[in-house]
Amino acid sequence: MTVASIWSHVSAWEWGDIGTWVSTGIAAISAGVSWQKANEAKQMRDAIAKRKDHGDLSGLNGILTGALRAMEKYAPGAGINARRGSSPDSDAAAIRSLTDEMARLRHMLDKTFGKAAVSRVLNRLKKLLTDFGNAANDNERVEKGREIYNEIVEFSGNIKNELDGNVYG
Repeated sequence: MTVASIWSHVSAWEWGDIGTWVSTGIAAISAGVSWQKANEAKQMRDAIAKRKDHGDLSGLNGILTGALRAMEKYAPGAGINARRGSSPDSDAAAIRSLTDEMARLRHMLDKTFGKAAVSRVLNRLKKLLTDFGNAANDNERVEKGREIYNEIVEFSGNIKNELDGNVYG
């Protein structure tokens, strides 16, 4: 029996069947490769988003550090000499810069720390900033400045923990 005689016995219907099975196999392989590539693309996209969030968090940490420096003069244990020659308006501007940046990064912060926690910090800082600006006297301003300082220190610890977890975790 020759190859030609074998091929002559295959009817047109059988050739169609063979073509269907080969096409189905190629389609299944293509689907598997596509799924794998889509999964790789999603992992890359997630990695890029995580790096961007980390960069944004690092930038926010820099602004937070500046706000802390501005409010150190109101920190517990800081004396009146620490505030001599300072400008409450300049101190308030540093806090406004922080709250503006937090509002800009709100989606990322909500995802990282939880919406309720971020809302609490932002609302508290904005209220304290208003009270700080409307203080009737220096003692009241110092009290509100101390509360702002404490709020920033607490939030700063959360950001540092998140940054450290991304670097070392």
